[in-house]
Amino acid sequence: MPLPFFLILAMPLLAFIVAGVTERGNASWINARGVNIVIFAYSLISLLISIVLLINMGKYADAYGSSPTLITGGVFWLIMDWMRMVFLFIVSVVSGLKLISGSKT
Repeated sequence: MPLPFFLILAMPLLAFIVAGVTERGNASWINARGVNIVIFAYSLISLLISIVLLINMGKYADAYGSSPTLITGGVFWLIMDWMRMVFLFIVSVVSGLKLISGSKT
């Protein structure tokens, strides 16, 4: 099941690469706006998945009398989970601002 899911997520990026190769004849030209859209969509999807997983971890910890520290394997890995959320949020915001600004670079 993970392979078809990966292919579905990879299709938009592959479509932009193929379109760039067929139009210019080499892989160096890729539609910058299209890549920005794909990066924003992937970062937003990743952020939403991480939020849902964090919420589910909290529900599990509450239901079974555990703690997120025990579930993640220690304080270090709990901090890493939160850092992942922060980094995904930053990437989503930056890619969204780049998309809105209309920059072609």
